[in-house]
Amino acid sequence: MVDQAITKCKTLSESDARHFVAHGWVVVKEAVPKQKAEDIVACAWRELEERGIKKGDPETWKKEPYIRTGCPPNVSIMASRGDKEAAKQKLETRTRYGLPPESPFLQDVAPRALGAQVDCVGGRERVAAPEQIALPDSLAVNLCSDDSKLGEEGWRSTRAPGWHKDGWHYRHFLDSPQQGLLLAYIYSDLSPESGGTQMCVDSVGVVARLLARHPEGIHPDTVYSYIKPYMVRECSEFQELTGEAGDLAIMHPYMVHRVAGNASGRVRFGQFPSLKLSQPMRFSREDPGDYSLSELVVLKELGQLTHLDFAAEADYTKYPREDITPPPSRTEEEKQAIETELYDEQQRMGLTEPQWAQEMWPKRERP
Repeated sequence: MVDQAITKCKTLSESDARHFVAHGWVVVKEAVPKQKAEDIVACAWRELEERGIKKGDPETWKKEPYIRTGCPPNVSIMASRGDKEAAKQKLETRTRYGLPPESPFLQDVAPRALGAQVDCVGGRERVAAPEQIALPDSLAVNLCSDDSKLGEEGWRSTRAPGWHKDGWHYRHFLDSPQQGLLLAYIYSDLSPESGGTQMCVDSVGVVARLLARHPEGIHPDTVYSYIKPYMVRECSEFQELTGEAGDLAIMHPYMVHRVAGNASGRVRFGQFPSLKLSQPMRFSREDPGDYSLSELVVLKELGQLTHLDFAAEADYTKYPREDITPPPSRTEEEKQAIETELYDEQQRMGLTEPQWAQEMWPKRERP
């Protein structure tokens, strides 16, 4: 099945595709034209300089060691929904720092980046609105974030803070379409220990096995605050992302990861969106040659050679692949309802935590 899937890849090399299936991540070289990456970084520096963060004065970096540039995401979302004030603010922000009125479409300016993502999920038709995917140009800038208090084990440890699985806005299923891939656009050269995303590589299998045991799905708050120590305590393989400006790191959506510190004296520019699928993943395709690389990763980790009967049509009615309001946007009524739901869910799942995890993440009590 793997060979069949790889032969369909139009952008990924054979070695890249095999690396993704084997490890759950891959760095695609020169996915974005280097000049485009440099132009985006130049716009970010204009904004940083205006905010008092000077390129040639590292002391000023300490003002905000980790900072985001460009139009705030909530403003962009409101603008896309037709809010005129938000649209005006978005245009003013982008124009002020030298960005075009709208982020360019990926298929126009970085087709290799889009092609690599398409290869991982099994075809363009499996991507939600591929023609609308834009090249991210509002950046996450890691100037000098501190990660020095990790203890003797350092970050390559399940006890390091910040490990998480993305997706606070939907109920998590084995086949969830909301996040088909995790992406890391690298806009500045990224050497070791320079702020590159840190991954629990073997977490992909841990998450897959957990979700396979719960076809009813798991609330995102449970994933974040309760299951996090359960997931990472089983991991032992750790890796940090490195690359050059213009590279694109693609990670399986089950990859548990954390934001890294950056004491290198080199600023890290990047952005970390996700790819949405047009339909849930499938693990019982009639033709084994139709599996995507991402689906094959799951089957491999679950020890399934050809298929997994995970969800029938009735399951999608009983357990809809629903979106959930993220914590910052919840009303008090939603918060109370979710607290009760979470307690019942976590008791039903019967998960236990190691003592050190209980010290780091307080156990829930019934509201």
